[in-house]
Order: sequence, then C-alpha cells, then structure tokens
Amino acid sequence: MNTSDKPNSPFKYSIRSATERDIESVIELLRPFVQARKVLRRTRAETLALLVTGFVAESDEHVIGFASVEIYSKKLSEIQCLAVDSRFQGNGIGSELVRHCVELARQRGVMEVMAISSSEKFLQDLGFDYSLPDQKRALFCQLRSREEVYRELEEAGE
Repeated sequence: MNTSDKPNSPFKYSIRSATERDIESVIELLRPFVQARKVLRRTRAETLALLVTGFVAESDEHVIGFASVEIYSKKLSEIQCLAVDSRFQGNGIGSELVRHCVELARQRGVMEVMAISSSEKFLQDLGFDYSLPDQKRALFCQLRSREEVYRELEEAGE
C-alpha cells in the first residue's frame, strides 16, 4: 500500500491500486459528480474496466477518491473519472491520484497523458500543458449524445 499522508492534512489517507472489490464504493463516489455533470456517466462494465488502471484514495477504510488512466496506445493515455469526496477536497488527494495515474502510464511506456478538466491551473500545476501551447486546442465533434448511447445500452441490458 502506498501511503500519501500529508503533514498539514487533518486526516490520514492512503492511495492504492483499485480492485474489483471497490466497484460499489467507486460508483457511489462518482454518483454526485455525474449528477453535477463534472464526470461522464459510465456503465458498470466501463467502471470495472477503469478499475484495472485505477487508484483509490482511502481514509478509515472508506473510498474518498478515485482516478484512472485509460491507456489507448504507446502514444496516448487519458486521466479518467478523477473525483474526490467533497468533504476531503483541498488536501492534495486529487493531485496524488493524478500522479499515480501518470506514473503508471510512464511505467507502461506511454508517450503522453491527456487530461480534460474545467481547471487548467490544477492540471498545469501537475505538469500538464497544451501539446502545442498557444497554437492548438483539442476540439470534439459529438456524433451521438451520451444519453442516447446509455439509453440504448440499458435497453440492451448492458
């Protein structure tokens, strides 16, 4: 177990690799973030897949944070589902989760880790920047709504 206790933190927490046993706790942790549209909705199967390369933060044996790194290829991976229980935010837990994800990508030989966030400063403080600063930004073309896709999955029983 990797302990990430902060000297100025009012509580102790640890970061460890996620396991399948964490599925219910992670889904529960993510629920308010999904409802607030801060994290994308995931099926149970998608969440299980993210646990393989994910990390949980725990305090008193309760999951208080989660993040995963989805590895697409040797060139690119992406930070997914970064969430920290609102009662524990501001204590460096999110930063530690991102660092663990980045280190896993580094160990797997990935060239770049991408992260999408509403807080550029948070990511820049962790070493993220635009691939071509002041020149290009990532843009997306949404072909189908996520709600449409999830409705179809639910109808298919997935």
